[in-house]
Amino acid sequence: MKLFVNAMLPTTSTALKRVNVLFEEKIVKISADEIPCEETPEVIDLQGKILLPGAVDAHTHILGQGDPAKSISRVTRAALTGGWTTCAELSYFNPQPIFSVSDMRKLGRIIDEHSFVDMALWGNIDMADYPYHAEAAQELWNHGAAGIALMTPSPNPEIPSLSFTEIMDIFVDIYVSDTGFAFQGYDYENAREYSFLSQSDAIKKVLRRMQENPIHIPRISSFATIEFIGSISKRSDISFALCIADLMKFFCGIDLGQQIDLDDPESQLFTLLRTNKIYMLGNNIQGEKVPEGTPQAFLGTSEKLLPYSYLWVLSELWKKRRVPLATVIKMTSENAAKRLGLYPVKGCLEAGSDADFVIYDPDKVTHFTAPDGSQHELTGSFTQIYLKGKLAHSKGKTAAASGSFLPRHTNPKRRHNNITWI
Repeated sequence: MKLFVNAMLPTTSTALKRVNVLFEEKIVKISADEIPCEETPEVIDLQGKILLPGAVDAHTHILGQGDPAKSISRVTRAALTGGWTTCAELSYFNPQPIFSVSDMRKLGRIIDEHSFVDMALWGNIDMADYPYHAEAAQELWNHGAAGIALMTPSPNPEIPSLSFTEIMDIFVDIYVSDTGFAFQGYDYENAREYSFLSQSDAIKKVLRRMQENPIHIPRISSFATIEFIGSISKRSDISFALCIADLMKFFCGIDLGQQIDLDDPESQLFTLLRTNKIYMLGNNIQGEKVPEGTPQAFLGTSEKLLPYSYLWVLSELWKKRRVPLATVIKMTSENAAKRLGLYPVKGCLEAGSDADFVIYDPDKVTHFTAPDGSQHELTGSFTQIYLKGKLAHSKGKTAAASGSFLPRHTNPKRRHNNITWI
């Protein structure tokens, strides 16, 4: 049993509240008062540092042609050092896609042995397995997949591409459940290559075909598409993520070669960030080199960002631009956990939640060299990171891998709800 004392906990207002936190693998109690305990706990004085929930990334793209054990170990170790304690693998290029429960369990065993963070898994659909593809997708969902990935066109020769008619059939076939989906791609039936317009056209086609199932768009880099999704989001259970690397390029000029179109103008995007209109931020990490000619829709960003991306969000959006800390936590932790069906085990700090903690010292600075070679100074520093109650990273040292495969345990929380992380 461990006890944090003198921890500063963010609240839904701009204030910070001094609390004590009793925990083992899970949080036992949070209180502003002294917490009585039958056994003597290990007392850890945080000396006024801020206690944050571990960040949750709803869609990483770690797997490719390389050894999955090595890729998972390398990328999740980098994620842990940056405060990302939960990831969901949505593989675009996995040569062994997750088509069945046995596929999911096989990869789950690799995660249990090699991951430094807890990981959920998105499943895939094998249209070549007609007429059993919908039944297989439903079985994946029933056994804890984070959702079903839809890719149009498919960048992976092992995963058959889906036409919009086939997507409609899938929605109809499993309409009776609350199965969640992720869609990435563009309108390849009418456009020769990816563009923000062809992506937007594809999203519109998918929305015309969807029933009431939750659907998530892993990466939006165009303000026009953000506006469109915002205009219809209350009529459809659709969410999307902004890529942190894209925000780094927009706000700080860190250029990794990606295409963005967010300037319409800055004040509008900033207003959406500040007022909790952007549902989720993610890394979109690509862990393996992708084949030449891969459409822009499926290109990820450098894993070298992982140790700094969560800290960059806190430094740039909260400290510098005064986005409320509670809103930042929603975008980096709570909302992703909800969309993955992992809330409140992940993404919040309350009794019964996993003891995934990031200890943040706002009085320090962190110097950050971006992958493009530019130098940056970030406000604050992560002094310690805990995973399920165990100290996982501190003072530049990382403990042995202790992450595990994490099946979804609830259906995704609807976008529009009042539940919050604390």
